[in-house]
Amino acid sequence: MAAKDLHKRPFSEETIIKLDIFQKYLESWLPVAIQSRFITEVNICDFFAGIGRDIKGTDGSPIRIIKTIKKFEDNILKQNLKIHILFNEYTPTKCQQLRDCIAEEQETLKNLDSNLSIEIFNLDFKQLFVSKKPLLENHFNLVFLDQSGIKQVTEEIFLDLAKFHRTDFMFFVSSSAFKRFASDTSFQKYFPDIDIHKLSMTSQSEMHRMILQYYKSKIPNDSQLKLYPFTIKKGRNIYGLIFGSNHPLGIEKFLKIAWETNALNGEANFDIDEDWKTSQMVFSFVNRKLSKIEKFQLDLEEFILSKNEVSNKEVYDFALENGHVINNALPVIKKLENKISYAGHHNISYNKCYKSKEIKKFKVL
Repeated sequence: MAAKDLHKRPFSEETIIKLDIFQKYLESWLPVAIQSRFITEVNICDFFAGIGRDIKGTDGSPIRIIKTIKKFEDNILKQNLKIHILFNEYTPTKCQQLRDCIAEEQETLKNLDSNLSIEIFNLDFKQLFVSKKPLLENHFNLVFLDQSGIKQVTEEIFLDLAKFHRTDFMFFVSSSAFKRFASDTSFQKYFPDIDIHKLSMTSQSEMHRMILQYYKSKIPNDSQLKLYPFTIKKGRNIYGLIFGSNHPLGIEKFLKIAWETNALNGEANFDIDEDWKTSQMVFSFVNRKLSKIEKFQLDLEEFILSKNEVSNKEVYDFALENGHVINNALPVIKKLENKISYAGHHNISYNKCYKSKEIKKFKVL
């Protein structure tokens, strides 16, 4: 069966969600590079760029990248940051459309001629990725892998990404396809060690979480890499983004965007755990299931009270490790104000815990 041409139709609502999350992350990632005195150049890689826009003119990832750079033009010039953009589109006719689209948009970036370089390739992804590994290994990078399907981000590619310690990455995956094609020999060539029985037993809504765990199992023991999901439901099918970063600030920024996208669970465009139904049972006499936020807050409370003392950094790390923004943790600190003691402000933030290293101790009474 021939693959569907995704560029012959307008972007779906679900595609817009994916693109919005990527753009918002880029908009929060780029200022970090601009403001850092240790970063002089960055790479932004869009390895499955498409044609730039959909048939209705809605911006795809390449144009969103261009417009984000334009947004920070003055600061880029002031800090003299060098930006290298890589676009790749495998289909020749689509690549030419992409070139035309980028050429038109690049006119708006003339002031950045000495700071900005754009390369557009028409190559097989793996071939191009392997050729660019030396460039990515030691630089500050953002990599977007908006593959169509599942087969491109193999274990080999993933392990390479895991080695790039200054790289944040985001890749899209058709999670439902893992279940649909699990018995195919072609599928098993790309994922030879995935648990076929577990795939068959996993519900559709949980598929993306399972795929996340598969990739997590591949992270080397000595790696600081953390992975986080955002599940996207379209009809009966489940897709999703997997975000990876070695740095707590990158993780915090992604989680903030995810929770702003869905304040109910911070990891899906639908009520993946039926938290809304749970919230409607507040006054029920049955033993109701805790919502995701309630469960986290209970776990955090138990974590704090199980110790003689706990630091602000430990609380901060606990929140990120469990996929929560810091605002979800602060009510627990307030609730425990008669059970813990500390001086001044709680200092639960990236700046306090990691940047200025102002460690605060919460003593359990």
